[in-house]
Amino acid sequence: MNPFYIFLAGNFPLSAELQCFWMSFQGSMAVRNGKNHNLKMNWFHAFCLSVISGYAGATFTALWMGRPTSMLSNDLNMAFCIIAFAIANYLPYDIGYRIGNTMPVVIVTTVFAQLFRAMGLIKFSQIAFEAFKDNPSPYYPTPIFGPILLPTLLGNFGGFFAKGFDGHLVKGMPWPFQNGLFCATFYHFLVHDEDGFIGIGLRKILGGLPKVVGVEDEHTFAVICISLFMQVVPLLQLKYFLGPSFSPFNFMTPLVSSIGRAVHIPLAGMKPISASATVTNGPITTTAKKRKRRVKKKNASVSTSGEKEKEL
Repeated sequence: MNPFYIFLAGNFPLSAELQCFWMSFQGSMAVRNGKNHNLKMNWFHAFCLSVISGYAGATFTALWMGRPTSMLSNDLNMAFCIIAFAIANYLPYDIGYRIGNTMPVVIVTTVFAQLFRAMGLIKFSQIAFEAFKDNPSPYYPTPIFGPILLPTLLGNFGGFFAKGFDGHLVKGMPWPFQNGLFCATFYHFLVHDEDGFIGIGLRKILGGLPKVVGVEDEHTFAVICISLFMQVVPLLQLKYFLGPSFSPFNFMTPLVSSIGRAVHIPLAGMKPISASATVTNGPITTTAKKRKRRVKKKNASVSTSGEKEKEL
């Protein structure tokens, strides 16, 4: 197989070790460039935050399926968290932090961290499918939402943990949700949906494309496509290129907004209710403004009558 495809599929020597280290280093650098930029945080606070920044998905997502978290079952994760934290914070002259912020190291960090995320997305989609495949709904032969939503959540626990629920979603759908929904949907229907019309149609559309690009089976083709997508977009989102606001789905924002406005248009012949709308109570019809004026006049007449009584 093409060496580039081998890399995208994560099938090279020391693949797991490199992915774990650079994922840990990205988490440590995120905290060091953020809340701990002046090194005033307590070391244990900064360390735990670095671990969660790098491995929030690995820490919490498996618990949804009743499986042990890889932070306990895989010694590599925690070991590299300790090493990466020390490099980012405690090397002499702050050399680890300075080198970690150079463009070449940022790119390398992004490449291997994204490879870790791509392999995790595929793994958790497989886990959910294996758990739910024997109990699909009566309306479709393959379980749909579980194998898509579980890997999508994998990439969003970091945002939920660091920013809170509202903070992560207040500006709309964040990139980890866009990426997870797109990649997990593509992988799930292409690889798992053998009998449903969506999977069958998707494979017909692709036709012989996997063999054209030199890949024999659809699973490997899906892995390579997802991994490549999850490499290219985050690299373009770096400050050196298009910036963090870039998304290949930005073109959909005006469409979604226009649909939202159309849905909220009042039905023909109906007027929206406002504060000054006419209020009917039995045979008497009045408005909110008129009622306020009457109350003011009544209060004024009461106050003037009270003053006259005092004078008398």
